[in-house]
Formats: sequence, structure tokens, C-alpha cells
Amino acid sequence: MQVGIDIAILEPRWSEALTDIEALCLRAAKAAANAYGHAQSQELSIAFIDDAQIARLNADYRGKDTPTNVLSFPADGHNPAMGDIVIAFETCQREARDKAVSLSDHTSHLLIHGYLHLCGYDHEDDSEAQIMETLEIQALAALNIANPYEDSNAG
Repeated sequence: MQVGIDIAILEPRWSEALTDIEALCLRAAKAAANAYGHAQSQELSIAFIDDAQIARLNADYRGKDTPTNVLSFPADGHNPAMGDIVIAFETCQREARDKAVSLSDHTSHLLIHGYLHLCGYDHEDDSEAQIMETLEIQALAALNIANPYEDSNAG
């Protein structure tokens, strides 16, 4: 299984905080692809941005004028790529601190979460959320990352 990733680091603090960001992206995407069951090569883009940038995207595409941790934008049916994932630095860093997990582990979780959204999964109701969380936990376990839903701090 191969995953091709185009990475854009638009917020410099990401590079300072995660020196192995490209390897982290590749590992997380491969783990998500394996959990989902993708057998063929996948292509996606990942942008590492700040809260102001993600707040604008969240307002434009979801009507929510607030920062969020991760957004996913599936590609149209004519594009061989899966789509785009964007992750906000300040929100991700704050959540990692609040959950007492490393920024690397939390970023991996958000990348897997975003990848599964690109595959069509959602968490709008409890049954959908359970399916998506099960796949996330499976992918995270492959990376030796603890289940983020085991305690009350998970989100």
C-alpha cells in the first residue's frame, strides 16, 4: 500500500514543534489506509495552518465562525486524489496539552480522523461515531498510540 502526500506547512510553528512532520504524515496516512482497507495507492494533500486560517475555512465551508482542529475536503470525482486535510496549530497544541498527550500523537490522531472523513466516514450520530472511532483506534494502535477515547478527556 502506497500513500502519496503533498505537504504544505503554512504555519512555521508546526516545523518547530514537529521536526519529523513528513514521516509522521506518511505513517498516519498508511495506518488510516490500512484500517480502512485501501489496497491501492492513495494521494492526498495536508496543510498545516494556524487557527485564523482554519477559522476562515470553517466559516466559509461549514458556516461556523470559529477555529477547529481539523477539516477535510474530499476531492471531486474527477480527481485521482482523495482530497485535502488541514490542521490548525494552536487548537491542536492546546488539545494535546489538555489531553496530556504528545503533539505528535494528537496530530497523528487528527490526520487519521481527517483521512477517514475523506473516505466518507462521519460522526453526526452515535452509530456513525462508533464506527469511525473504532477505525481510528485500530489505526492508532498500529502506531502504538493509546486509544484517545478511553478516558473522559477524549474529544
